[in-house]
Amino acid sequence: MTAGVRLLRVLVAVAVLMVVSGAQALGQPSIREYTEGFEKREGYLPLYWDEGEGRLLLEIPNLGEDFLYLTSLATGAGANALGLDRGMIGDEAVARFERVGPRVLFVLRNPTFRATSDNEDLVRSVEESFSTSTVAAFEIVAEEGGRLLVDATSYFLTDVMDVVGTLRRRGEGEYRLDRERSTIYLPRTKAFPINTEVEASLTFASSRPGMVIRSHSPDARAMTMREHHSFVQLPDDGYKPRRFDPRIGVYPFTFFDYSKALDQDYSTRWLRRHRLIKKNPNEPLGEPVEPIIYYMDRGIPEPYRTAFKEGVAWYNEVFEAAGFRNGFRVEDMPPDMDPLDARYDVIQWVHRTEAGSSWGSSFYDPRTGEIIKAAVRMDSHRSLVDYDIYAAALPATADGSWADPFLVDPGLGEWIATFDANVSGEEFTMARRRQHAAHEVGHTLGLAHNFIAASYGRASVMDYPAPLIRITDGQLDLSDAYRPGPGAYDSLAIRWGYTQFPDGQEEAGLQAIIAEAEENGIKFITNPDEGGANSYPAATTWVNGSDMLEELERVMEVRRFLIERFDETAIEEGEPMALLVKRFTPVYLHHRFTLGAAIKAIGGMEFRYAVRGDGTPPTRIIEPERQRRALEMLLDAVEPAELAVPEQVLALMAPRPFGGARTLATMVVRGILAPERAARLVAFSDRSSRYPSLEEVVGRMVERTWGADPPREHAALKSVVERALLDELVRLAADEGATVEARAGAEWGLARIAAAIDARRPSSPQDEAHDALAAADITRFLERRDAGTERSQPTTAPRGTPIGGR
Repeated sequence: MTAGVRLLRVLVAVAVLMVVSGAQALGQPSIREYTEGFEKREGYLPLYWDEGEGRLLLEIPNLGEDFLYLTSLATGAGANALGLDRGMIGDEAVARFERVGPRVLFVLRNPTFRATSDNEDLVRSVEESFSTSTVAAFEIVAEEGGRLLVDATSYFLTDVMDVVGTLRRRGEGEYRLDRERSTIYLPRTKAFPINTEVEASLTFASSRPGMVIRSHSPDARAMTMREHHSFVQLPDDGYKPRRFDPRIGVYPFTFFDYSKALDQDYSTRWLRRHRLIKKNPNEPLGEPVEPIIYYMDRGIPEPYRTAFKEGVAWYNEVFEAAGFRNGFRVEDMPPDMDPLDARYDVIQWVHRTEAGSSWGSSFYDPRTGEIIKAAVRMDSHRSLVDYDIYAAALPATADGSWADPFLVDPGLGEWIATFDANVSGEEFTMARRRQHAAHEVGHTLGLAHNFIAASYGRASVMDYPAPLIRITDGQLDLSDAYRPGPGAYDSLAIRWGYTQFPDGQEEAGLQAIIAEAEENGIKFITNPDEGGANSYPAATTWVNGSDMLEELERVMEVRRFLIERFDETAIEEGEPMALLVKRFTPVYLHHRFTLGAAIKAIGGMEFRYAVRGDGTPPTRIIEPERQRRALEMLLDAVEPAELAVPEQVLALMAPRPFGGARTLATMVVRGILAPERAARLVAFSDRSSRYPSLEEVVGRMVERTWGADPPREHAALKSVVERALLDELVRLAADEGATVEARAGAEWGLARIAAAIDARRPSSPQDEAHDALAAADITRFLERRDAGTERSQPTTAPRGTPIGGR
């Protein structure tokens, strides 16, 4: 420290003392005097409740001391479309209080940009290059012994979770925060030795509320929700950060370190993980100083409660592989526990009016990546979605019986796969919920999605698992629908993130884990785009198997089996027949995600997250014969016979229409003709003529549809596929974001369709009308006279696996 810096600090300290002395000389009351008669809540930042004025006062004992500031949403809106859930977490920040004259500023610091250096001038240069955020200014109302008292009510009654902005972005109207109808929520406002928790009840008002809010609030003009603030003492320096490696899916957090040398990237990534340290570091399998404990919402009913506990408890076994005995536990929340208390990792039960995602979120220390609090939100609707899959398959089981309905079974133990093909609906559904709970908790332990794990033995709970429904000895087999436990990847990823290595051996130990993964074929690919951008067939959500073309053959066989046997036993006695449409959807779209995986083979490329020197090629183009085989299989899947619904099924589903054929045909054709895929077909065929070109793919699609002989049955379904191809070629040709070569290939395909129309003779007035409109639309588009007939839009395919959520 230079002499000038020391002098400056002395002068600042003297100035602060003069301000304090001046305030006391002016008669500033002491904290004890000012708060006489107030309710005090002693803790990290002591709180004082002024009942008469409805004020919450905050005592600041240590000015300039950094702490963690966390925000959460305590209550939800109940609508999946809004994304405002009970227990949803906001942002974490390193914060401090700074005094300036008669006020205290609440400042959020900026550790994303730093210099890990002893050079104070370098550190200051980084701090001054990026902004901080002063989010509040409090008037000092009293002080005593260096401690300050401020009235923080106005800040606590602000919309820190941006509910107003969320509602605006969702088209739900212009809401404003009404402070007259907002107050501190005292039951959840508490102070503890290392953290202080404040909760506010906020009312948002609008004269023109949106339809979603209208259907979810008693009076949408006044929607009241609660938001939560956590002030947490910084963790001590006993946590040791660990570097990120792209080959293992443990989440990183990123910061910029400007103290690095010129041959290094300023961007730095460390893992996000809990602190887990052995009592005896030298024991290969040892007890932790403090285990990781997750507390389960007491409102979760059976059989979900037992299923969640069993699934989450799998991690105790996984942490043993990382060297920790009893390193992980799951327990019930004590009756007096606040789930938003920053000291506890929690699993909460969340309700909406429709199926939606569950979430595994966590707060972490922005300085180090240490996870401070896990906040899992489990969606209650998801079980209904899984049960629909089971019920839809029920007619194809051996007896199609409802003898074992979905009832609560207090004695439900861990379900282990058997050879019994006729598992109950409860067993089938809870098998998925075990895996689901383990998946979301995995995120809060630091694990990212691994969407290729299904290709090597369903090796991770961090995949999105398709139910493995098979035909065994001529009967439908649901017995092994979901893997009953963690997999090889889960163990390896937790070992990478949490193994405590002897001093000086961490880097060698981590490299050994990477080598083990390579040797055993344990791969990691995360968050693949399900459109045209992703090109790796096996890295697809909601699929099984290692060869996606062989898997498509198998899944298509199961789909035919389910469709041929579907009947009214998919619903219970007394239920509306219209419910059959909902139950038939997962049957008709049983192959939906496997089709998506096969589409990726066309213009496809396998890849990995490689680093220099690991000796494995980072990319490999899918072999040309597999690309061509995939194309033929996909065109087979949209043949009229495959799109058709048996008459006996259609007769059951009135009065609701079923538009699945158009949805399915468009999904396949649009996937093949995605702009990114078209660009890859052009690029790969330019690299080698062995690979199919875009024109070859488009030409074959035209030949199999518009150029094919009319079928003896289901002529209308052939027209559906033809129209889907025409519309998607127009879409690609008109896409300004597509490459010129892709747009040219699409126009070339439209010209081929026009020639095919000229060459054929319609056999019915319906066919004649179909051909005339198609020819006119092509002419209008190619001549740019107008936009042509509006493209017909199919019904959107249901979300999920195959109908909803994670």
